[in-house]
Order: sequence, then structure tokens, then C-alpha cells
Amino acid sequence: MKKNEFIANELCLSYRRNPKLPVSAFNKIKNSRCLEETFRQVWNIDEIEVRESFYALYMTNQLNVVGYYRIADGGIDAVAVDTKLIIKCALLSNATRIAIAHNHPSGTLYPSNADKVITRRIASACDIMDLKLLDHIILTDCDYYSFKDNGDL
Repeated sequence: MKKNEFIANELCLSYRRNPKLPVSAFNKIKNSRCLEETFRQVWNIDEIEVRESFYALYMTNQLNVVGYYRIADGGIDAVAVDTKLIIKCALLSNATRIAIAHNHPSGTLYPSNADKVITRRIASACDIMDLKLLDHIILTDCDYYSFKDNGDL
């Protein structure tokens, strides 16, 4: 093969079951409390007070979880979020509903302006792709904040 010939790379989605997670935790997500509990099932709880992370849950129309993905890990008080990655995972998993979450190691429950901006950006991207952003949850060590419940989404 010549040096300047183009090679197209094929992207593949991999599904891997986590044997530590009970199926019952991923059926029929009814409200923000269920979302919070489900996010805590998949979160690296050892780091919830150490650094910010951002996760997404992917669901069917019936609100059953078909997958989750850790979108990014950040620093003490910020995490960079790539909206394209969130949408890509939804499309590859055939999800129609998405919930997102990040943590505040400081223990502050309320969203920052940056939190509100990224939520609006993700919601807009979901609208374009005919997906529904159900909620954005902020986790602390022992509590949570729901954008939906508080009228921010």
C-alpha cells in the first residue's frame, strides 16, 4: 500500500454487561429519585467528592435503560463535556431518551451558569436528533438536584 492511500476506519459499538449491576435498577425510570439512584449504581462513588465526572443514561420510549456511559472526568470544579459524544452514544444504542448527570465535589447542590449552558446545548442537540433529554441531575455525596424538578429544563 502506498503511503498516501486513504484508509477508512470502521467504528464499532461494544456492549458489555456489568455483572455487579442488578437489572431491576434499570427498569422503568419514573422520576428524578429513580434517576439519582440509577446514576449512583454506575458512578465511581470513590471519586464523587474528589473530582467532577459526567455520565449519561440511555433509555427506550418505555424508560428502560439500555446503556450508560461515562462521558468525561474532570478536575476539582469543572468537567469538559462533548455534546457530540452524548448524542453518538444515544444513536448507537438506539435510545430515544437521555438523562445526564454530573457531580459537585464541593457539595453545592445548585447549578452554575456553566451547568445551565451545557444543559441547554445538550437539550438543543437532542431536539435536532429527535431525542428527549429527560433530566440533568447534579449529585453530591448525599443529595441531588434535578433540573426538571426545579424548572430548569
